[in-house]
Amino acid sequence: MIKLDSTGKLFAHIPENLFSVFTGPLKELHADLLFLVYDLYRRSIYTLPKETVIDLFCEYLETCAAGDWPEEEDETGAGGPERTVRDRANGLFRKFDEAGWVDQEQHPDYSFRVTLPDHALALLETLDKIRRGYRMEYRGRILSIYQNLTGDEGLSYIALQQAREATAELIGGLKSLSHSIKKYTGELLEAKAPREILSHIFDQYFSEVLGEQYYRLKTSEHISKYRTGIITRVKQWQLNRPAITEQARLMVQEKQAAEKRAAENQVYDWLEYIEESFNSMDEILEEIDRRNVQYARAAVEKLRFQLRHGQGSEQTLRRALRYLSGEAKRCGEREEVDPHIGRFIRLFPQRSIDELSIKTPPRRRQEHIPRPLHLAEPSGEARRAGMERFRRRVREEITIEEINRYVEELLKGRERLPLSALPLDAKEQWIRLIYILLYSRSRRANYLLSGERGRTVSLSRGAVEVPALDLQRKEPHDGAV
Repeated sequence: MIKLDSTGKLFAHIPENLFSVFTGPLKELHADLLFLVYDLYRRSIYTLPKETVIDLFCEYLETCAAGDWPEEEDETGAGGPERTVRDRANGLFRKFDEAGWVDQEQHPDYSFRVTLPDHALALLETLDKIRRGYRMEYRGRILSIYQNLTGDEGLSYIALQQAREATAELIGGLKSLSHSIKKYTGELLEAKAPREILSHIFDQYFSEVLGEQYYRLKTSEHISKYRTGIITRVKQWQLNRPAITEQARLMVQEKQAAEKRAAENQVYDWLEYIEESFNSMDEILEEIDRRNVQYARAAVEKLRFQLRHGQGSEQTLRRALRYLSGEAKRCGEREEVDPHIGRFIRLFPQRSIDELSIKTPPRRRQEHIPRPLHLAEPSGEARRAGMERFRRRVREEITIEEINRYVEELLKGRERLPLSALPLDAKEQWIRLIYILLYSRSRRANYLLSGERGRTVSLSRGAVEVPALDLQRKEPHDGAV
């Protein structure tokens, strides 16, 4: 069961009736006024005077044609045509204030200043992008990621974080582009007139969806131009343990992480995300290209059909049906009609399936017919080789009894021994250390590990780290931890 703390609840951060202004007959008016405040707030470097906001509302209400918006009742129920424009503007401002979209603060000179809360500013920024049809500018995105990773500050966690954020924005923009092509294809299929189809293709699709930014991403700024360098730099980061440890220390020092281990995990997460994104980015681009081809094919077929059959198609069908009915009365229903009927109705068999069509044909599930499986009997030589491999694996297996004997040898003459003091010169010794950690919680283990969990000790000048735990014998009454 998934549980969320208070920080994961939406209405712990925004007012409960925040979205009430977007309901009812005045939702369009409320949205227009909020965007006016948002545009003015973006251009201002400080808070807005309340009188300026009220004057802005009055100017907008006065420019609207009379009767465009229904009357707004205030909290006392008063309303009607006797209310002035300024009264309506103040009533609308109070509604935004109570809903949590604006916040006003009184200064010592008894004037009021207006600000937008953080949640309102973030929501209005997103809504503004939606209403304007915002499309990401792909130009320079990949170049920015490449420069952050390969520049003079390439081994800085700040540059790595910026590269990760730019990668996330690029992936999100490509996903949005793929979804937009699908939406525009559906809108194209609903278009009827040839003029409407051409307008949709040139005025909307190519200008708003597949602009020069995407084509530049596929040509001069193609991903393959920078991907090798980006992935190579990420690999160098992942193998440079001292550099990651140093950046984790700086993150803790600069209050970007609570502890060193969490900072290291964050750095590794950033590197893994960038690597996986660029390794799988071709799949997103192929999906975009496939949907683009579908849109082009649908546009050509739709336009061709409308130009050939759209004009007067109903009259043509009427004439063809009238001719067929006359022939049926004169010659009988089973007689073959004249070939020139093909000028009016063209019937032809569909002999192949277009895999790139946006409308996939229905498929019938085939009946499963089970077939017997014939297993080849292994030869004697194969049996002996398999048994030999099994015996070798058993001989190489390290049991808990063997680890108990190894620990007893290490603790000979000692009460406890730090893990960092264990001999770790050979590969087998590292393997035994791993088994010591794995078997330490077993009831059959004759030893235990004591000390503060989570702390580590650096070895080989910071190249590796081992837990800062002590190895000691288990008392007879000690059980599993």
